Amino acid sequence: MTAPTAASPAPPFGHSRPSRLREAHAHLAALGREMAFVALDDASSGDDALQRLARHARETPDDWVIGVGARPEAWPERAWPPAAAFDAALGARPSIIRCFDHHALLANSAALARAHISARTPDPAGGVIARTPSGEPTGLLLEHAAHLVWSHVPEPDSDARRTHLRRAIAHLASLGFTEVHDLLSQPWLGPELARLHDAGELTLAVRLYPLAPDLPAVAASAPGWQRPGLSLAGAKIFADGTLNSRTAWMLHPYADPAPGLERGKPMMTPDDLRAAISRADALGLPIAAHAIGDAAVRAVLDAIEAVRPRARGARIEHAEIIDEADVPRFAALGVTCSVQPCHLLYDIEALTRALPHRLHRVLPLRDLLGAGLTPGQTLLFGSDVPIVRADPLDSIQAAVRRARSSGGPRIAPAQALSESEAWQCFVHSDGP
Repeated sequence: MTAPTAASPAPPFGHSRPSRLREAHAHLAALGREMAFVALDDASSGDDALQRLARHARETPDDWVIGVGARPEAWPERAWPPAAAFDAALGARPSIIRCFDHHALLANSAALARAHISARTPDPAGGVIARTPSGEPTGLLLEHAAHLVWSHVPEPDSDARRTHLRRAIAHLASLGFTEVHDLLSQPWLGPELARLHDAGELTLAVRLYPLAPDLPAVAASAPGWQRPGLSLAGAKIFADGTLNSRTAWMLHPYADPAPGLERGKPMMTPDDLRAAISRADALGLPIAAHAIGDAAVRAVLDAIEAVRPRARGARIEHAEIIDEADVPRFAALGVTCSVQPCHLLYDIEALTRALPHRLHRVLPLRDLLGAGLTPGQTLLFGSDVPIVRADPLDSIQAAVRRARSSGGPRIAPAQALSESEAWQCFVHSDGP
């Protein structure tokens, strides 16, 4: 896998590309690591995905066989491969297919066995093990349940991590980025990036957002690894799931909900949200909250309003659906909206099937600017790479034209930005 590919490549635009771009939502270690996995982002069907995994299994001695970037919503069958087909294709090799959004994965029987998942395994907090009518796991694991299997995949050692980081840094630099915000920073990431910095190999400015439970330890270690251009910026939390898994937390029911997930799945309670904000604030740092559904966005705004943190820079990440009533609250509360318009190119099938009644609230960028947010300062663009590719032209395409370049439906065209406004959302505050 050389780099994630787009659902629909963006054509050239007329506006000149700024020279100093910020990738405001990336996962450096995952980007470098996934380049070595089996790419399924352009798989034409579940059977095509299985054939690619089987071919990789025949060609490599690796214990685990891992496919990434799968988009079942775009396959003709709109379904994950059945367990029997997965087992027939991969046999005794533990194998997984990871959804492109990283919030769901499909495991074969060998992988389930490695993770000791059976009919007797309860759903973990914040996760769902999909089951047959008789209670047997189907292999599909949602949200925190996916970690039950992923945690058994061997972690790379320090040398491999450094190789992955070099690869990711070079890829982002090749796209014109000079600053990147890492929004799920492992506790080891700061020290590894400091080593690259000291060796003259860190060519990007990097701001880190570790998970909230890791923040105290990372903050304590920060004086040892922070460098000019390398800093601890805040804490990451997850308020909900994703649209493709139907776990994004919505104010209104989905048109096609998963069983028991009529409005998605909150990942944190209001008390949890307030506590996480307060703990980060006590360390002088803001939170960056994953919130895709409009209910999740509202819950995070409510928690920020209740806590009134002293640390500036609270962010809501993704914010793919925002209710009209909550748009003005971003500027009023001093909350940055960090969005990835490129996701619209990948989510069109999920949006039109699951939320036909809420399409007018998808990425309301024009409303956000009208309510006081500023491009490049309080309205930021990124990609969420390697969830999707990092090419900024994809987000320009989505923000300006609100559709794929190949045609198809335009999603909330009244929310389109000009090309100049869209580029400004990528530009550093000290850039042109």
